[in-house]
Amino acid sequence: MLPKMALCSAAMLTAFAANAFQADITVVADIDPTVSITSGDGTAMPDTLPMLYKPGRGLDPINKQIKLWSNSTDKNLTVALASNPLLTSPDATKNIPLSVSLDGKPLGTTATTFEYASTFPSGIANGSRVMPLVISQTTREVVTEQGKYSGLVSIIVSQATTPTP
Repeated sequence: MLPKMALCSAAMLTAFAANAFQADITVVADIDPTVSITSGDGTAMPDTLPMLYKPGRGLDPINKQIKLWSNSTDKNLTVALASNPLLTSPDATKNIPLSVSLDGKPLGTTATTFEYASTFPSGIANGSRVMPLVISQTTREVVTEQGKYSGLVSIIVSQATTPTP
């Protein structure tokens, strides 16, 4: 009886392997144990945010609700752009400057301070209060060069080195 069971088991494994599918999923995580930025519901920020172009008007702003996260219960956060963002045409002949604001504060390459008390009114357990992130065409105008424009908006969130007074 034992050899028959072993034979059946081997046959089942062979059948399973012949009809198997393997899905390989690459998982990535950008970890900073001090600060982070997420969508307003706490999920990861998307890698791509499309801007809608309206002929005769220009690009509509992107309005995204976000949260900041911190591991400190008493330090301000600073937010800056790594560089001045641009949308560039596929052949790199046309640039469209972009402006970025967070919670109504314009962001640039110089750090903007977000005070702990107003950013985290309920503490850090659930992240900051939800704040609007707006990415817009610096000067809303008609674009006459056709193409799939792209650009990078790099937002740097840092924790202040000293506690709030």
